[in-house]
Amino acid sequence: MAWDALNTAGLGAQTTLVVESSSIALARLAGAGFTADAAFVDGSHRFHEVFVDLYFLRRLIRPGGVIILDDAVWPSVATALRYFDLNLGWQPVSIAGRLTARRTPEEPFEPAFTDFKPF
Repeated sequence: MAWDALNTAGLGAQTTLVVESSSIALARLAGAGFTADAAFVDGSHRFHEVFVDLYFLRRLIRPGGVIILDDAVWPSVATALRYFDLNLGWQPVSIAGRLTARRTPEEPFEPAFTDFKPF
């Protein structure tokens, strides 16, 4: 459905559809040096897999880019996302429907381990 919407909007040629486990695909893409301005992920809803997805998306998305997630109402997804909001400065982006979006900081940073904020 999302892929059809992108094609209808004329964005299909500028978009890469990856159909495999997101936690594996994102790690592979990061290792290959792939970067993007935005990403939409609708992967697993298990906390540990969502956390891994967001970890690799942080490496893949250019500073100031947008990450779009589905099903952030699930506690496991919301909790993983809250870590990145509180500890890495991700900011909510208004988006229609049931999707949730975050903008990554314009200036990437790596917080000290002593700056950890419980989530």
